[in-house]
Amino acid sequence: MKLYTKTVCPKCLWIKSELIRAGIAFETINIDHDECAKEKILDAGFLTVPVIEMDGLFSGNLNDIMSKIELSIS
Repeated sequence: MKLYTKTVCPKCLWIKSELIRAGIAFETINIDHDECAKEKILDAGFLTVPVIEMDGLFSGNLNDIMSKIELSIS
């Protein structure tokens, strides 16, 4: 799983802490420092972060992200 974030993003920090709490392995990609990653999520139709990428599929909806985390726990 990849988590696309920005340097200053409270929602990103929250999702990151939930992933850690759930014990889910993930890679953090800061779009402030990675222009290619920024273009990738823009091309996928996202204008805000956090965005997760799982198996090539993107999600930026916080409820959807939390559902994926909860499913991974159970």
